[in-house]
Amino acid sequence: MELVLRIFLLAVIVIFFATILNLLRRGSLTLKYSLIWLAVSFVLFIMVLFPSLPAAMADWIGIEVASNFVFLLEGLFVLIILINLTVILSKQNARIVRLAQICATLEERIRRLEQKDKP
Repeated sequence: MELVLRIFLLAVIVIFFATILNLLRRGSLTLKYSLIWLAVSFVLFIMVLFPSLPAAMADWIGIEVASNFVFLLEGLFVLIILINLTVILSKQNARIVRLAQICATLEERIRRLEQKDKP
């Protein structure tokens, strides 16, 4: 990998990492949900620092071309992120259902109390 490309990629990764940390600092992103993004930026950083690492790992698992290994990693990262988002969505859906039930129960109690107080 050429030096100019490595420097450019390192700059992009550092900007990405700084953006994630800034979102954490402002409270726009919680640590729980940012861990996957921090892990992705760390792996990319290591791969740029050691450009022979993807080729060695590709050889180790039997992939002939290192770029195919990088595409495989990208696909795995996307899959992990999708699973993570699906879990978050499922939890939020359960919370919304529970809150709707609580709200309906409270509205019914208020209606009953208002009907009791009417002469």
